[in-house]
Amino acid sequence: MRGVALAACALLASAALVTFPVWSAGWESSRYATTILRDMLILAIFALSLDLLVGTAGLPSLGHAAFFGAGAYAAAIAMERAGSDDLLLALGAAVAVAALLALVIGSFSVRTSGIFFLMLTLAFAQIVFAAAFQATDLTGGSNGFAGVLRPTFLGLDFNGPEALYQLVATIFILVIVILWRIRSSAYGRALVGLRENERRMRALGYDTTRLKLSAFVLAGALAGLGGALSGFALRFVSTNDVSLGRSIEGFVAVLVGGSGSLVGPAIGAAVVLYIERVLSSAVPFSETVLGLVFIVFVLAARQGIVGIGRAAYGRVRR
Repeated sequence: MRGVALAACALLASAALVTFPVWSAGWESSRYATTILRDMLILAIFALSLDLLVGTAGLPSLGHAAFFGAGAYAAAIAMERAGSDDLLLALGAAVAVAALLALVIGSFSVRTSGIFFLMLTLAFAQIVFAAAFQATDLTGGSNGFAGVLRPTFLGLDFNGPEALYQLVATIFILVIVILWRIRSSAYGRALVGLRENERRMRALGYDTTRLKLSAFVLAGALAGLGGALSGFALRFVSTNDVSLGRSIEGFVAVLVGGSGSLVGPAIGAAVVLYIERVLSSAVPFSETVLGLVFIVFVLAARQGIVGIGRAAYGRVRR
Protein backbone atom coordinates (compact mmCIF):
# COMPACT_ATOMS: atom_id res chain seq x y z
CA MET A 1 0.00 0.00 0.00
CA ARG A 2 2.82 2.33 0.89
CA GLY A 3 4.56 1.48 -2.40
CA VAL A 4 1.42 2.34 -4.37
CA ALA A 5 1.10 5.67 -2.55
CA LEU A 6 4.75 6.52 -3.24
CA ALA A 7 4.36 5.62 -6.91
CA ALA A 8 1.24 7.79 -7.18
CA CYS A 9 3.05 10.72 -5.53
CA ALA A 10 6.00 10.28 -7.89
CA LEU A 11 3.71 10.30 -10.93
CA LEU A 12 1.89 13.41 -9.73
CA ALA A 13 5.18 15.19 -9.01
CA SER A 14 6.52 14.23 -12.45
CA ALA A 15 3.38 15.48 -14.17
CA ALA A 16 3.52 18.75 -12.23
CA LEU A 17 7.18 19.21 -13.12
CA VAL A 18 6.73 18.59 -16.86
CA THR A 19 3.64 20.81 -17.09
CA PHE A 20 5.12 23.66 -15.03
CA PRO A 21 4.95 26.20 -17.91
CA VAL A 22 1.23 25.43 -18.32
CA TRP A 23 -0.01 25.82 -14.74
CA SER A 24 2.37 28.72 -13.99
CA ALA A 25 1.36 30.69 -17.10
CA GLY A 26 -0.63 33.16 -15.00
CA TRP A 27 2.42 34.19 -12.98
CA GLU A 28 3.96 37.53 -13.83
CA SER A 29 7.43 35.93 -13.87
CA SER A 30 6.40 32.60 -15.41
CA ARG A 31 8.87 32.78 -18.32
CA TYR A 32 11.76 33.65 -15.99
CA ALA A 33 10.79 30.94 -13.50
CA THR A 34 10.61 28.38 -16.33
CA THR A 35 14.11 29.33 -17.49
CA ILE A 36 15.56 29.12 -13.97
CA LEU A 37 13.88 25.77 -13.28
CA ARG A 38 15.11 24.42 -16.63
CA ASP A 39 18.70 25.31 -15.75
CA MET A 40 18.26 23.83 -12.27
CA LEU A 41 17.19 20.53 -13.82
CA ILE A 42 20.20 20.52 -16.16
CA LEU A 43 22.54 21.11 -13.22
CA ALA A 44 20.63 18.43 -11.30
CA ILE A 45 21.30 15.87 -14.07
CA PHE A 46 25.00 16.75 -13.86
CA ALA A 47 24.98 16.49 -10.05
CA LEU A 48 23.11 13.16 -10.14
CA SER A 49 25.65 11.73 -12.57
CA LEU A 50 28.47 12.84 -10.27
CA ASP A 51 26.70 11.38 -7.24
CA LEU A 52 26.72 7.97 -8.93
CA LEU A 53 30.47 8.16 -8.37
CA VAL A 54 30.61 10.07 -5.09
CA GLY A 55 27.59 8.80 -3.19
CA THR A 56 27.14 5.30 -4.60
CA ALA A 57 30.59 4.04 -5.62
CA GLY A 58 32.63 6.21 -3.25
CA LEU A 59 34.74 7.76 -6.03
CA PRO A 60 35.02 11.54 -5.50
CA SER A 61 35.97 13.17 -8.80
CA LEU A 62 37.06 16.73 -9.52
CA GLY A 63 37.12 16.23 -13.29
CA HIS A 64 33.50 15.43 -14.03
CA ALA A 65 33.03 18.60 -16.09
CA ALA A 66 35.18 17.00 -18.81
CA PHE A 67 32.26 14.73 -19.68
CA PHE A 68 29.62 17.46 -19.33
CA GLY A 69 31.53 19.69 -21.73
CA ALA A 70 32.40 16.82 -24.08
CA GLY A 71 28.70 16.02 -24.39
CA ALA A 72 27.84 19.67 -25.05
CA TYR A 73 30.50 20.04 -27.74
CA ALA A 74 29.69 16.66 -29.32
CA ALA A 75 25.99 17.45 -29.69
CA ALA A 76 26.65 20.91 -31.12
CA ILE A 77 29.33 19.75 -33.57
CA ALA A 78 27.36 16.68 -34.69
CA MET A 79 24.31 18.77 -35.59
CA GLU A 80 26.42 21.38 -37.38
CA ARG A 81 28.47 18.87 -39.40
CA ALA A 82 25.45 16.72 -40.28
CA GLY A 83 23.30 19.74 -41.06
CA SER A 84 20.56 18.19 -38.93
CA ASP A 85 18.71 19.17 -35.78
CA ASP A 86 17.59 15.62 -35.01
CA LEU A 87 17.37 15.05 -31.25
CA LEU A 88 18.55 11.44 -31.34
CA LEU A 89 21.60 12.41 -33.41
CA ALA A 90 22.59 15.09 -30.94
CA LEU A 91 21.97 13.10 -27.77
CA GLY A 92 23.53 9.98 -29.27
CA ALA A 93 26.69 11.90 -30.14
CA ALA A 94 26.80 13.49 -26.69
CA VAL A 95 26.40 10.22 -24.79
CA ALA A 96 28.80 8.29 -27.05
CA VAL A 97 31.61 10.86 -26.93
CA ALA A 98 31.26 11.43 -23.18
CA ALA A 99 31.20 7.68 -22.50
CA LEU A 100 34.25 7.08 -24.71
CA LEU A 101 36.15 9.89 -22.99
CA ALA A 102 35.16 8.47 -19.60
CA LEU A 103 36.37 5.03 -20.70
CA VAL A 104 39.79 6.44 -21.62
CA ILE A 105 40.18 8.57 -18.49
CA GLY A 106 38.65 5.94 -16.23
CA SER A 107 41.00 3.22 -17.50
CA PHE A 108 43.82 5.09 -15.78
CA SER A 109 41.98 6.76 -12.89
CA VAL A 110 40.15 3.76 -11.37
CA ARG A 111 43.45 2.01 -10.70
CA THR A 112 44.04 4.55 -7.94
CA SER A 113 41.97 5.61 -4.94
CA GLY A 114 41.51 8.44 -2.47
CA ILE A 115 43.44 11.65 -3.06
CA PHE A 116 45.28 10.06 -5.99
CA PHE A 117 42.00 9.34 -7.79
CA LEU A 118 40.81 12.87 -7.05
CA MET A 119 43.95 14.50 -8.42
CA LEU A 120 44.16 12.22 -11.45
CA THR A 121 40.62 13.05 -12.55
CA LEU A 122 41.43 16.74 -12.07
CA ALA A 123 44.59 16.42 -14.17
CA PHE A 124 42.78 14.68 -17.02
CA ALA A 125 40.01 17.29 -16.93
CA GLN A 126 42.59 20.05 -17.27
CA ILE A 127 43.99 18.27 -20.33
CA VAL A 128 40.49 18.19 -21.84
CA PHE A 129 40.05 21.89 -21.00
CA ALA A 130 43.35 22.74 -22.73
CA ALA A 131 42.37 20.70 -25.79
CA ALA A 132 38.99 22.47 -26.04
CA PHE A 133 40.69 25.85 -25.62
CA GLN A 134 43.25 25.20 -28.36
CA ALA A 135 41.06 23.38 -30.92
CA THR A 136 39.75 26.65 -32.31
CA ASP A 137 38.57 25.21 -35.64
CA LEU A 138 36.48 22.56 -33.88
CA THR A 139 35.29 24.11 -30.62
CA GLY A 140 35.69 27.83 -31.21
CA GLY A 141 38.42 27.99 -28.57
CA SER A 142 38.13 30.93 -26.18
CA ASN A 143 35.27 32.39 -28.25
CA GLY A 144 33.11 29.32 -27.68
CA PHE A 145 30.73 27.50 -30.00
CA ALA A 146 27.83 29.85 -30.75
CA GLY A 147 24.55 29.25 -32.55
CA VAL A 148 23.93 25.73 -31.25
CA LEU A 149 20.80 24.33 -32.91
CA ARG A 150 17.79 23.36 -30.86
CA PRO A 151 16.53 19.88 -31.69
CA THR A 152 13.41 18.39 -33.23
CA PHE A 153 12.00 14.90 -32.80
CA LEU A 154 9.17 13.19 -34.71
CA GLY A 155 7.74 16.52 -35.78
CA LEU A 156 8.07 18.07 -32.32
CA ASP A 157 10.01 21.35 -32.36
CA PHE A 158 11.89 22.16 -29.15
CA ASN A 159 12.95 25.62 -30.26
CA GLY A 160 10.46 27.41 -28.01
CA PRO A 161 11.32 27.93 -24.32
CA GLU A 162 8.31 25.97 -23.01
CA ALA A 163 8.90 23.01 -25.33
CA LEU A 164 12.61 22.95 -24.50
CA TYR A 165 11.80 23.04 -20.80
CA GLN A 166 9.49 20.06 -21.18
CA LEU A 167 12.24 18.15 -23.01
CA VAL A 168 14.70 18.88 -20.19
CA ALA A 169 12.14 17.94 -17.50
CA THR A 170 11.28 14.68 -19.28
CA ILE A 171 14.94 13.68 -19.60
CA PHE A 172 15.54 14.62 -15.95
CA ILE A 173 12.75 12.24 -14.91
CA LEU A 174 14.19 9.49 -17.13
CA VAL A 175 17.60 9.97 -15.51
CA ILE A 176 15.99 9.68 -12.07
CA VAL A 177 14.28 6.44 -13.11
CA ILE A 178 17.51 5.02 -14.57
CA LEU A 179 19.46 5.83 -11.42
CA TRP A 180 16.70 4.45 -9.20
CA ARG A 181 16.79 1.18 -11.15
CA ILE A 182 20.57 1.05 -10.86
CA ARG A 183 20.55 1.70 -7.11
CA SER A 184 17.93 -1.00 -6.49
CA SER A 185 19.71 -3.61 -8.63
CA ALA A 186 22.41 -6.10 -7.71
CA TYR A 187 24.84 -3.94 -9.66
CA GLY A 188 23.94 -0.90 -7.56
CA ARG A 189 24.36 -2.87 -4.34
CA ALA A 190 27.79 -4.00 -5.59
CA LEU A 191 28.75 -0.34 -6.10
CA VAL A 192 27.67 0.44 -2.54
CA GLY A 193 29.74 -2.50 -1.32
CA LEU A 194 32.66 -1.07 -3.26
CA ARG A 195 32.21 2.23 -1.47
CA GLU A 196 32.03 0.58 1.95
CA ASN A 197 34.87 -1.93 1.65
CA GLU A 198 36.68 -2.51 -1.64
CA ARG A 199 38.99 -5.13 -0.15
CA ARG A 200 36.04 -7.23 1.01
CA MET A 201 34.37 -6.97 -2.39
CA ARG A 202 37.58 -8.19 -3.99
CA ALA A 203 37.67 -11.10 -1.54
CA LEU A 204 34.11 -11.99 -2.57
CA GLY A 205 35.27 -12.42 -6.14
CA TYR A 206 34.31 -9.06 -7.67
CA ASP A 207 36.57 -7.45 -10.26
CA THR A 208 36.58 -4.10 -8.47
CA THR A 209 38.59 -2.33 -11.18
CA ARG A 210 36.04 -3.27 -13.84
CA LEU A 211 33.20 -2.36 -11.47
CA LYS A 212 34.64 1.09 -10.84
CA LEU A 213 35.28 1.61 -14.55
CA SER A 214 31.68 0.72 -15.45
CA ALA A 215 30.37 3.26 -12.92
CA PHE A 216 32.81 5.86 -14.23
CA VAL A 217 31.67 5.37 -17.83
CA LEU A 218 27.97 5.39 -16.90
CA ALA A 219 28.39 8.56 -14.86
CA GLY A 220 30.30 10.17 -17.74
CA ALA A 221 27.58 9.28 -20.23
CA LEU A 222 24.87 10.84 -18.03
CA ALA A 223 27.00 13.97 -17.56
CA GLY A 224 27.35 14.21 -21.35
CA LEU A 225 23.57 14.05 -21.64
CA GLY A 226 23.31 17.02 -19.27
CA GLY A 227 25.95 18.88 -21.29
CA ALA A 228 23.96 18.44 -24.50
CA LEU A 229 20.86 19.87 -22.83
CA SER A 230 22.92 22.82 -21.57
CA GLY A 231 24.07 23.52 -25.12
CA PHE A 232 20.46 23.44 -26.36
CA ALA A 233 19.31 25.74 -23.57
CA LEU A 234 22.03 28.39 -23.92
CA ARG A 235 22.61 27.87 -27.66
CA PHE A 236 26.26 28.21 -26.73
CA VAL A 237 29.07 25.95 -25.53
CA SER A 238 32.32 27.26 -24.10
CA THR A 239 35.41 26.09 -22.27
CA ASN A 240 33.59 26.98 -19.03
CA ASP A 241 31.62 23.77 -19.58
CA VAL A 242 34.79 21.70 -19.19
CA SER A 243 36.41 23.87 -16.53
CA LEU A 244 37.27 23.13 -12.92
CA GLY A 245 34.59 25.61 -11.89
CA ARG A 246 31.88 23.43 -13.44
CA SER A 247 33.20 20.35 -11.65
CA ILE A 248 33.21 22.19 -8.33
CA GLU A 249 29.68 23.46 -8.97
CA GLY A 250 28.46 19.87 -9.34
CA PHE A 251 30.44 18.72 -6.32
CA VAL A 252 28.98 21.48 -4.15
CA ALA A 253 25.46 20.57 -5.30
CA VAL A 254 26.03 16.94 -4.30
CA LEU A 255 27.44 17.77 -0.86
CA VAL A 256 24.90 20.48 -0.01
CA GLY A 257 21.92 18.37 -1.11
CA GLY A 258 23.21 15.14 0.35
CA SER A 259 25.15 12.42 -1.44
CA GLY A 260 23.93 8.87 -1.83
CA SER A 261 20.31 9.77 -2.56
CA LEU A 262 18.26 10.60 -5.65
CA VAL A 263 16.66 13.69 -4.15
CA GLY A 264 19.74 15.21 -2.52
CA PRO A 265 21.81 16.21 -5.57
CA ALA A 266 18.71 17.66 -7.26
CA ILE A 267 17.93 19.78 -4.19
CA GLY A 268 21.56 20.82 -3.96
CA ALA A 269 21.55 21.84 -7.63
CA ALA A 270 18.47 24.01 -7.00
CA VAL A 271 20.17 25.69 -4.02
CA VAL A 272 23.41 26.32 -5.93
CA LEU A 273 21.70 27.75 -9.00
CA TYR A 274 19.35 29.87 -6.88
CA ILE A 275 22.33 31.48 -5.17
CA GLU A 276 24.22 31.94 -8.45
CA ARG A 277 21.36 33.18 -10.63
CA VAL A 278 18.59 34.59 -8.43
CA LEU A 279 20.28 35.73 -5.23
CA SER A 280 23.11 37.34 -7.22
CA SER A 281 20.67 39.95 -8.56
CA ALA A 282 19.94 41.12 -5.02
CA VAL A 283 23.21 40.37 -3.22
CA PRO A 284 26.51 41.47 -4.82
CA PHE A 285 28.52 38.85 -2.93
CA SER A 286 26.48 35.75 -3.84
CA GLU A 287 29.64 33.71 -4.53
CA THR A 288 30.69 34.38 -0.94
CA VAL A 289 27.28 33.19 0.23
CA LEU A 290 27.71 29.98 -1.77
CA GLY A 291 31.13 29.44 -0.23
CA LEU A 292 29.76 29.97 3.27
CA VAL A 293 26.88 27.57 2.63
CA PHE A 294 29.37 24.95 1.49
CA ILE A 295 31.56 25.45 4.56
CA VAL A 296 28.57 25.18 6.91
CA PHE A 297 27.43 21.91 5.37
CA VAL A 298 30.93 20.43 5.38
CA LEU A 299 31.51 21.34 9.03
CA ALA A 300 28.05 20.95 10.55
CA ALA A 301 25.83 18.92 8.22
CA ARG A 302 27.85 16.47 6.17
CA GLN A 303 24.73 14.49 5.25
CA GLY A 304 23.39 17.55 3.43
CA ILE A 305 19.83 18.85 3.29
CA VAL A 306 18.42 15.34 2.87
CA GLY A 307 20.32 14.20 5.95
CA ILE A 308 18.94 17.09 7.98
CA GLY A 309 15.43 16.22 6.82
CA ARG A 310 15.84 12.56 7.73
CA ALA A 311 17.17 13.43 11.17
CA ALA A 312 14.28 15.82 11.81
CA TYR A 313 11.76 13.20 10.66
CA GLY A 314 13.35 10.63 12.94
CA ARG A 315 13.05 12.95 15.94
CA VAL A 316 9.39 13.66 15.18
CA ARG A 317 8.54 9.94 15.01
CA ARG A 318 10.06 9.21 18.44
